[in-house]
Amino acid sequence: MRLLLVFLKEPIPGKVKTRLAKDVGEDTAALYYKAIVEVLLKQLRGLENCRIRFCFTPDDAEEAIRFWLLPEMGATSSDTEGLYVAPVFTSKQLDHQEIDFRAQGQGDLGERINNAFTEGFTDGYSSIIVIGSDCPACGARWLNTAFPRLESKPPSEGIIGPSHDGGYYLLGLKSPAPFLFEDISWSCKHVLAATHTAAKNNQFTLTQLPPLGDVDHLDDWNTLLASPLGAAVNKVLEKNFGGNGTASLDT
Repeated sequence: MRLLLVFLKEPIPGKVKTRLAKDVGEDTAALYYKAIVEVLLKQLRGLENCRIRFCFTPDDAEEAIRFWLLPEMGATSSDTEGLYVAPVFTSKQLDHQEIDFRAQGQGDLGERINNAFTEGFTDGYSSIIVIGSDCPACGARWLNTAFPRLESKPPSEGIIGPSHDGGYYLLGLKSPAPFLFEDISWSCKHVLAATHTAAKNNQFTLTQLPPLGDVDHLDDWNTLLASPLGAAVNKVLEKNFGGNGTASLDT
């Protein structure tokens, strides 16, 4: 059983994309964050044999997060309490995507990620991948490749996708590995290196995927707009906010 953990925040100005907000303002940064997440949701269409669990913060934001995300995915309630289903069309079949929501809880980022993995394994999932919400390029195509590689026979025990800023956009595990989240200085350029060191010190093998870019600064945002996903980003901005990624820089 596969589980995708998507870590995200309620898009409150001043609480999301704070580094980007230094250049564009808090309100615009929050709008950009919403657009990035909504493009990521579109990228996740076609995810195969995997439940999506949105891990949100702050912990009291579930209603707001559901109100935001479920319509974007065309999702509806199921017969199981707390479980939602969204239509997914792939080249193979018309199926549905299972979705649920969990609060991230307290602690630093490493503690929250570790707790989400632990809870997922306790729930019976055998392959779990976590991604953030600021790398919209990490969609179903990447994940449908990452899960089989994670599930391959040893020596690979985990899988990691490095981001250009020295962190990682994806981490996949087949069993709990709490040492990967201990004594890490999060939100700095040494996160990836420190994680590899922790893995090596515990004789734990991490297979590395190709790097992808995330969006933290204005240069990252402009790079996203110039990428193949730029048209999708501007379409979301136009639909939701009546502007585009370039024009809204003047706000």
